Amino acid sequence: MKIYSIFKIYSILGIAVLMTLLLTACGSADTAEEASAANNDPDAKELVIGTGNAYQPFVYLDENGKLTGYEKAVLEEVDNLLPQYKFKYESFEFKNVLPALDANKVDLAAHQYEINEERQEKYLFGTVGYTDYTSYVVVDGDSKNDFQTLDDLAGKKVHTSAGSNFAYLLEQYNKEHNNKIEIVYGDGGNEVLINNLQNGTVDAALLTKYDVDKLNKQFSANLVTSGEPVNVSKTYYLYQKDNTKLQKEIDGALQELIDNGKLAELSEEYLGGDFTK
Repeated sequence: MKIYSIFKIYSILGIAVLMTLLLTACGSADTAEEASAANNDPDAKELVIGTGNAYQPFVYLDENGKLTGYEKAVLEEVDNLLPQYKFKYESFEFKNVLPALDANKVDLAAHQYEINEERQEKYLFGTVGYTDYTSYVVVDGDSKNDFQTLDDLAGKKVHTSAGSNFAYLLEQYNKEHNNKIEIVYGDGGNEVLINNLQNGTVDAALLTKYDVDKLNKQFSANLVTSGEPVNVSKTYYLYQKDNTKLQKEIDGALQELIDNGKLAELSEEYLGGDFTK
């Protein structure tokens, strides 16, 4: 009986250890984005892509903790066209993506980045844009607000997110004008933005037409764009200043996706329309 008990104990311990190892392996696979399965060439160079994790539907974690969205889908198609590379993804909070590029922890930053002077001083931008990011003054359609230009927003409260290009545009305006816009930096999510516009806590926001369409559908809101575009822009990938070889290779792949219609197809699938032009 004693010998049997010892064997029984060892068997139970062995099963427990095996289960622990299996659970550990599963956990690792769920929390890390492995190098792209699209490229099995052992000689392919691994590229680490720094991106976000909470910007639906562009780039976010699904219910299983896997990275997904338009940004990821475009990058996977780029990877398919560049067999010399295999992409590995590292997701961060938005504010930490560019610091990771600064620290050489990633080779490329992808988070719907627009060009501005501040970023151009530090980073190398791609030359082929992949999402239209033209911005407009946006108001609640049930309000009496009718702002056509940034000049009309002087003295008004305007919502934006810290670190965004919308914030940069507003901050640059204030640097150049005495009659300043009152910038309200919001971090409470889209529902707070909608509520603030509807109850008059803020007078306006800067958004893209895609943002307006999405928020109106999501919250049954009545946001409208006013006037002409505040800033005509696209989004680009960012690289270290000296990484021109990688920039040119990825630009070439992006241009191919534009020419063959795949980029527009992905935009339709993930964003609900062609927001690439």
